[in-house]
Amino acid sequence: GFRTVVKIICGDLQVDDTQCGFKLMTLDAGVLLYSNLNLRRWTHDVEVLYRAKELGIPVTEMKIGWEDKEGSKLATTLWETVIVSAVMLMEVLFMRINYVTGRWSVPGGKSH
Repeated sequence: GFRTVVKIICGDLQVDDTQCGFKLMTLDAGVLLYSNLNLRRWTHDVEVLYRAKELGIPVTEMKIGWEDKEGSKLATTLWETVIVSAVMLMEVLFMRINYVTGRWSVPGGKSH
């Protein structure tokens, strides 16, 4: 699913699940990685992790207990799931193209 597509488009971001879990980091790393994000919706986590990869900032995934709550899903029907998935795919693809072409750049680092 989404994880596989992200890995194909962005390479190994050092985590299995880009969307769930906590993103713990130093203040300096947080300021650098979150400054002027281009993606502001569901996929902003992918951009943060992509920037960390490009800057050589190590990322360690720590599994946490997670329980879905009523109303916490982005989509509740099959059709909504298809739409949300397509939007997320397009956002990640758009992000990668913009970094590769130099239209966007990683703060403090290279553009691709």
